[in-house]
Amino acid sequence: MAFYLGNYGNIRLRRGTDKFLGSIKASIIPDDVNTTLERVGVSNSVDNIVSGDRIDISTTDSRGLAFIAASNWSTAVVEDTFSAFVNVNPAGGLRLYPTFESSINNVRSSEISLQAFAGNPINVTIAVRDTVLNVLGNVSRYEFNTSRESVDITSLSDKYKQQYNAGLISGSGRIECIFDYTAKAAKEAPVIMLQTIQRLDFGCAFDIALYLTDEQIDPEVSTIFYQTTAVTTTTGISVEAGGVVSCTIDFITTDEIKLIIGRPSDYILKEDDDRIKVEQDLGFLLQEVTD
Repeated sequence: MAFYLGNYGNIRLRRGTDKFLGSIKASIIPDDVNTTLERVGVSNSVDNIVSGDRIDISTTDSRGLAFIAASNWSTAVVEDTFSAFVNVNPAGGLRLYPTFESSINNVRSSEISLQAFAGNPINVTIAVRDTVLNVLGNVSRYEFNTSRESVDITSLSDKYKQQYNAGLISGSGRIECIFDYTAKAAKEAPVIMLQTIQRLDFGCAFDIALYLTDEQIDPEVSTIFYQTTAVTTTTGISVEAGGVVSCTIDFITTDEIKLIIGRPSDYILKEDDDRIKVEQDLGFLLQEVTD
């Protein structure tokens, strides 16, 4: 019988589900665009968008997305839709990037250029989604529990109680990590789990893969993992003098729970074009001074 150490496993996280998380509506005015910092201010983005999120920006304005330089489209013409990863500053200013890694690390040499425009505001819809699963960094341990509810199907003519047929399966778990808010390459920083529960309009659902063993870590073992969709229910922080700051995240599953042996070839790069639209009235637009 073989024994396996916990360091053969890991957690991969998708910030949301494989569907769109939701959308917000905004009006972009000329003063919201800062071509020096390459940021555009969007109201309520601080409460809903996290650095590293992938967003789809669209408009019905005949001018298209006039605040994004035409060179960013293959047609070299300003169009009415654009997809990019974002870096968000404390004032809600969005800087656009072509990759997750460059956005999470705010690599300015890779930023997407903006341009000034004049005239009436441009009304846009910003849909937030995520299409890849990234390794969650600094995880010290996790636990995952599944249970099956007993269903009482006793009838009046039965002599013995029957309660084990067609029960519903549910799952819950806890992740413990060392707190870190800095990104390392394409790994997710643990602070993302604390940010996920703070999404006011989009909710705190995410896709998760809990690896028991991973052949990418040890080629001698097979890849075995649980795959499901979950929502964050509780987050906690532990701070003690002289000790390492740690955080815990409790979650419950909201979708099918799969125990998979082997790695589907398209799992990491899966995309889904389904949409879940959430409309909201936006008030003021946030302005940015420094970065």
